[in-house]
Amino acid sequence: MTSFTFEYSLQGETPLVYESLDVDSYAAIWCHVEALALRVGERPGAYIRVRDAAGQSIVRAGVATALASIEQCACGECTLKVAARNGPAALAAFKPSPCRDGGACGCKSFGV
Repeated sequence: MTSFTFEYSLQGETPLVYESLDVDSYAAIWCHVEALALRVGERPGAYIRVRDAAGQSIVRAGVATALASIEQCACGECTLKVAARNGPAALAAFKPSPCRDGGACGCKSFGV
């Protein structure tokens, strides 16, 4: 596992949310970006930045982009898509999607 820092900020402000997570792979980073976007919600100018252990920025995405990408998931069992429909409180009951277990499908869901 590799440690990454996830930051939620509004344009021109210091991060409002700052959390460090150990992530299995670089491919799984986007899952955490989407889950954070669901938790904090969309506000004008809001974005999420991910930094590696050296402090290098490896992802910077608008919250609106992360939320839109959840809806584009083709997986019928995507837990992030279900949470997007049911509200952020649904994140507390997350289980990994069956399609994600093998890592072969394009589904972006995961256990939080």
